[in-house]
Amino acid sequence: MQKDIDAEMERKDIQGLIVLGDTTFANPDLTYVVGRNLARGGIYFKRAHCKPLLLTSLLDIENAREGTVKNVHTFTDYGFEKLLLEYGQAEAYLRLIHVVLAQLGVTGKVIIGGRNDLAWGTHLIDRLRTLGVNISGESPPTILEVARATKGADELDEIREVGSKTSKVVSKVLHKLRSAKSKRGHLLLEGEVATVGNVKRFISAQLAIEGLTAPEGTIFATGSSSADPHNSGIPSAEIKEHKLIVFDIFPQSESGYWFDLTRTFVIGSADKRARALFDAVHDAQESALATLRNGLPSQLAMSEACDVIEKYGFRTVRDIYDGRTKKISTGFIHSLGHGVGLTIGERPYLSLQNPDPLRTGNVVTVEPGVYLPKFGGVRIEDTVRITTDGFENLSNTRKEFELS
Repeated sequence: MQKDIDAEMERKDIQGLIVLGDTTFANPDLTYVVGRNLARGGIYFKRAHCKPLLLTSLLDIENAREGTVKNVHTFTDYGFEKLLLEYGQAEAYLRLIHVVLAQLGVTGKVIIGGRNDLAWGTHLIDRLRTLGVNISGESPPTILEVARATKGADELDEIREVGSKTSKVVSKVLHKLRSAKSKRGHLLLEGEVATVGNVKRFISAQLAIEGLTAPEGTIFATGSSSADPHNSGIPSAEIKEHKLIVFDIFPQSESGYWFDLTRTFVIGSADKRARALFDAVHDAQESALATLRNGLPSQLAMSEACDVIEKYGFRTVRDIYDGRTKKISTGFIHSLGHGVGLTIGERPYLSLQNPDPLRTGNVVTVEPGVYLPKFGGVRIEDTVRITTDGFENLSNTRKEFELS
């Protein structure tokens, strides 16, 4: 949460924090610190243990004042036009930063954050150093990564809202698939042969109705394609009864917050092999969820999922870390989960290599999977919030395996 920023700055001996960008779009750190979408972005300044300052365009000023920063001004208020006349466009921007840092009394180490062009950012840092600013690098986890890892009440409300809308979309898709008619070996949806492509078009339409977008696409993979965790699905592939379908949906709201939800199912009845995969993954997820709580080392949740999947006779990535093999292509071949917020993959990570403890307010996915090449895969995923003594499941969608 934002209240963690000062503690992290003190721990890292950082006196000043700057977060900037031409826009908050695809700039999660800037979105986070200003608490609004700003079409033309801005520059956020924070001196350790002082309230932040935000400079933004006159066009965005009123919107910016509705965000989390209370001390909001325009570039004009700090003499940007005079700097433009004296130094020109490129130099004026960094001179403005130099002026503001001096006015704030920042003389110690300064960190710059925000998602920007690397070449421009390198030039900015070089010039600020020339002007005497003590710009410092920062190894992960960064100050803002630590702050963003735990969600405040307003952030949780945003994520819950995205989750509720996502569940509506998934429910509509499953309802549509239940309505499919079997005719001469084909499944028909509204008289047309059911394909991955026409189902994904329906998904896109439902997302739009709910005011959500899918910047990174949607996974709807059927049959052997579902054995590849990130196969988005072959549009021309026909949807068949009794074949595994992995439906992984990860939309974003206008506020910038994401959600992540996966369900695996078959239309009609499943054979024994598919049922064994589903049971292994379902039980692994339930066991992993039961371990979650504040203070739990992240790797233990992953280890619990591996225990269950291995008991079912499938391999896991633990074989690699324990030195039994160099790679695996079958079984549980990825980590258990990741954080969700202003990006779809952020801290904390539920992996065997991450000993960091979970904290109350973390929002993470729990998504074990088992994959058999040439046959198919099963993945079940919920997005949950870590609490003091357990978790809150933010995913309000049933885990049905056989749709009929």
